[in-house]
Amino acid sequence: MNKLTREDLIVLLSERNETKYAAALNELRNIGNSNLAVTKMYGYSVGDDLVIVYHYCFDGCHFYFEISDFNNLIYFYNEIESIMKSAKEILFSSDSPDIFQNSQFINLFGKHDIIKQESFGMLSPVISHERDKNIRRLTIEDEKIVSAFYEPLRQYRDNLKNAFETRIKTNDKNCIIYAYIDNETDILGYLIVDTFDGYYWDISYIYVSENSRGKGIAKKLAAFYANDVIENGYFASYGVPENEDSKKVAVSVGFEMFERRYFTQWMLQK
Repeated sequence: MNKLTREDLIVLLSERNETKYAAALNELRNIGNSNLAVTKMYGYSVGDDLVIVYHYCFDGCHFYFEISDFNNLIYFYNEIESIMKSAKEILFSSDSPDIFQNSQFINLFGKHDIIKQESFGMLSPVISHERDKNIRRLTIEDEKIVSAFYEPLRQYRDNLKNAFETRIKTNDKNCIIYAYIDNETDILGYLIVDTFDGYYWDISYIYVSENSRGKGIAKKLAAFYANDVIENGYFASYGVPENEDSKKVAVSVGFEMFERRYFTQWMLQK
């Protein structure tokens, strides 16, 4: 059994498959950032089998498994049992659903329902979609049109206005808002992206006004964002699409799945 430090994990995951582990590497490289919920990461390995331990700011622990020899599960269990017991909440995940059906895993960690999550990113260096002239980055000079933005559901008004007030007006370089602006006065849709280190960018919100749907605005926003980020030499993540429509937008623009994980629910410890 080998214990892997944060630095060991960065080297190991980069050597195994830097694309597959892009999200995990982003977290590993930004441990210590106050905006990152993960506060500590380390791991254990036996041969090619691996467990990564994530500690969160809310006293939760997430255990990610990559197992080819299920006989190794007992060794991992012995290492992480005390960590699981000391956490307020725990979560299991894996790159394969098979582990959750394995009798040895069930005997050690319990039987769990799982959900699938697929992460998408722009893996191609060039995007062919033309940039729509109605889309641009919002700046502090756009306060008037942001204030005028209205949607029946307050959540979608607040997402835009809060990001503008707390990130754009404070000149936060780790946030960009792309907006589709009609006649330079009306925001018909927006896309908000964030980064921890300026390299790995991820979508936090994408929204198109109900009256403007069906015109391909979400697709145009996603394409503009990807072009803009890649052009500057950075990684554009679409994140995990929240539904099939969002997934169709991602795929139509050229985002590709780079990781598939299977998760249990968070479980409160007694």
